[in-house]
Amino acid sequence: MKVKSGFLMYLFIFLGLILGAFLIMVCIMMFIPGTSIFGLEWVSNNTQYTYTTYENDFKEISNYDTVIINAISKDPKGNTIENGYFDIEIKKGYRDATSSNLVVTNKLYGLAKTSDITNFDISIEEQTPNGQNQLVINIQQVNTWLANTSSCIAVLTIPAEQNISNVNFIVNTKSGTIDFGGNVNRDNEPVALNVKSLTAKSESGAILVKDLTTAPSFIDFSTTSGNIQFSSNSFKAETMSLKTESGKITLPNTLIDTQALTLSTNTGTITGGNVNGNLTLDTQIGIVRLGNVYGNLNGTEKIDGTDIKVSNIRGELLIPSAKNLILTAKNVDGNININSDKAVINIGEEKVGVKSSAIISVKSGSINLFVERRNNNELNITTESAKVKAIFETFTANRTITTVNGQIEIVLNQNASLDLIAETHSDTNLSWEEEKINNEISLKLIRGQGIYNNSILKLKSNNGRIDVTRKVDVSFN
Repeated sequence: MKVKSGFLMYLFIFLGLILGAFLIMVCIMMFIPGTSIFGLEWVSNNTQYTYTTYENDFKEISNYDTVIINAISKDPKGNTIENGYFDIEIKKGYRDATSSNLVVTNKLYGLAKTSDITNFDISIEEQTPNGQNQLVINIQQVNTWLANTSSCIAVLTIPAEQNISNVNFIVNTKSGTIDFGGNVNRDNEPVALNVKSLTAKSESGAILVKDLTTAPSFIDFSTTSGNIQFSSNSFKAETMSLKTESGKITLPNTLIDTQALTLSTNTGTITGGNVNGNLTLDTQIGIVRLGNVYGNLNGTEKIDGTDIKVSNIRGELLIPSAKNLILTAKNVDGNININSDKAVINIGEEKVGVKSSAIISVKSGSINLFVERRNNNELNITTESAKVKAIFETFTANRTITTVNGQIEIVLNQNASLDLIAETHSDTNLSWEEEKINNEISLKLIRGQGIYNNSILKLKSNNGRIDVTRKVDVSFN
């Protein structure tokens, strides 16, 4: 024990000496600019630059088809190596603003490798690729090894009266926040940012869309670990693509109005209100909580461990290849096609549920469906070991449920009329029969007050139990 205590004491002394030496080195580099120790150098800058249209740095923003702002980092040879660290803000200015302006604040401090230090620079270029007028703003960040860059920001302010509804905006940065709409007010009056489209890419920075911002053509946002957030109650664009690997996507809490919306995450959370358009989920180990989907809901093969909960789906539900799926929906108007290795599927609430055909194939998990009264379409469920429960408010079409080892539970309305074919090596339990049917194929003619139309219900489980119940009033539970 004494040896161990002595060793720890010497270890702490040694680490303290190293820390002290490091702090002394940093102090020397801070007070003697340009001093390099062990290949490291202290960098510090606190300056602000303003570029305006009336000084001919660039024309008014409304004169361009596209405005591109890049925060970049270059190596000592001038080669671009990655995006830089700047926050980027684009906003409309006060009503009495006379011209557009760009204000860049370069405030950073920290350690950098002497061999990698590059100079801060801003370049503003007007280009015409394919006859399109472009304004390209490149803000070159000092290539640092370890620095605080949280106060580095570029703000593009556009007069409120200026019409920029035909201008596309593209922003690229690294860990900085991208803010469309900005913090603008005059006597607490918000100013709308009305543009044609918005494209933004960041790594760990957030992408924000403030209230009254519009981009009717398209939205394309991508961030690695940052959040994507819409502050407004609703938003409208023809197409929208939002991607974050581990961040959160917060959609408007009332409505997204679009032709096609793609949401991509790896481990992120997606929340929002209704979606008026087709929705594609490219999600993994994430959580999705949305309202009604007034279009098709499509899932990609990436879905694995995603927990999806929506209200009503007014189109088709198509998830052709999922690994692990958790899905809850009140009802689905269109066709359902789901294929998953493992799944927990619940479709139904009270008297609503599956309105059209449903083809579901899963290996394990559970499936709970409420089939609505007027649904006279095909229902085909295939599993290996999943537990299946299907509730039929009426019965007007052929339905088949097949499982290898799973249990099947059927609830029929008392008025249903159909032919039941049940096959299992376990038990077939009919709630109205006194004796169970064991280890055989059974054919039962079920007749209620409903019209018999030759509908057949086929149930097959090699080793699982089959339960069939008739009730006067059936509901999803």
